[in-house]
Amino acid sequence: MNAQHRLPPITLATSDYNRLLFTAMIRQNQDRPTPDFLLKELRRADVCHPAALPEDVVSTNCRVIYRIDDEPKSRAHLLVHSEDLTWPGAEISVTTPLGTALLGLRVGDRMSFVEDGRIHEVYVEDIGIRFLDDGSTVTRTPGGITWT
Repeated sequence: MNAQHRLPPITLATSDYNRLLFTAMIRQNQDRPTPDFLLKELRRADVCHPAALPEDVVSTNCRVIYRIDDEPKSRAHLLVHSEDLTWPGAEISVTTPLGTALLGLRVGDRMSFVEDGRIHEVYVEDIGIRFLDDGSTVTRTPGGITWT
C-alpha cells in the first residue's frame, strides 16, 4: 500500500456528524481517549442534510458489504453508533477504526485504517439496507431503490 495514497472524499449526514462530534466532545470532557482518526475524518467530511445523502454512501444504520485487505470473502455489518450497539456479531460501532474508515465512503471506495498496530485497507462493495430515523428502510437493488 502506498503511503502517498489519496484519501477518498467522504460525505456525512448532519445527524451523524453532530452525534459523532458530540460523542468526541463528551469523551474529551470525561478524560477518556478520543479517537484521533474519528476527529480527523469529521474535520475533512462534506456534510449534507440526511435526505440529500447519496444512496451509495455508507452512513450509520446502514448495512455495508465490504472486504478487508483483499480477503476472498465479503463481510457485512450494520454500522451503528457505539451506544446503539446491541448485537456485536451483526453490527460494528462507528467509533472503531474499521467503523470510522467505512463512514462516509461510497461504493467502490478504499480506505486505510490502523487496528492493533497494523495498517489495513477496507473496500466498500455495496450498501444493503439503510434504516431511517422514522423507522422506514431504504433498500438498494439492481433495479433501483425500494422504500418500506
